[in-house]
Amino acid sequence: MVVEGSTLQTFLKNLKKAQQSADMVELRGDTIKGFKEKDFDAIKKAVKGSAIFTFRHKGEGGNYTGSKDFQGDVLKKAFKTFKYVDVAFGNELVKELSAKEKKKLVLSYHEFDGTSSIKELKSVVTKMRKSKPAIIKIATLVNKEEDVITLSEILKLRKPKEQFIIIGMGDKGKLTRILFPMMGSFIAYAAMDKTNIAPGLMTIKEMQDVYNFITNL
Repeated sequence: MVVEGSTLQTFLKNLKKAQQSADMVELRGDTIKGFKEKDFDAIKKAVKGSAIFTFRHKGEGGNYTGSKDFQGDVLKKAFKTFKYVDVAFGNELVKELSAKEKKKLVLSYHEFDGTSSIKELKSVVTKMRKSKPAIIKIATLVNKEEDVITLSEILKLRKPKEQFIIIGMGDKGKLTRILFPMMGSFIAYAAMDKTNIAPGLMTIKEMQDVYNFITNL
């Protein structure tokens, strides 16, 4: 379940609600405007189970617009606190992580305008593997049916001991959010309510309705 909020108060309210039904929550700390160190401490205290902490800079497709030094400091604290930490592929922090920290690393790569070719995405996966993350995450915008096929081929690259999260964003990518977890994608993301935090992100009710429909066929 994705947790967001433009203020700490809203964020904590949404977190409490999400933890009532979700096995794992993604903490989108970057959605809190003017995020401060005390906000991190409050979130840490409120989390009761497994969580992925995300603090993505605007230049990485996120919402945080402050200094990258502060972003790095927050992410370093997150590695000491949460089960997983999402860090964008290309972020210099990845090079500084210890082997222990990499066991919590969700290394994420996003394409917000489209989906590259299978060859290009295979190259990205090869480069990401060099960092030895716990999870490789690739999310691209789906503009046509062929993009779904491309992403399914990337999911098939997963080795027995690897964890991949493969997502097709946008309305045309919603099918991947349902089917790919059934095919081995590690996590299915959902929102409590309608949101613009990620293109094509479905609400938990929408996903449950689809799964119920499939199981009753």
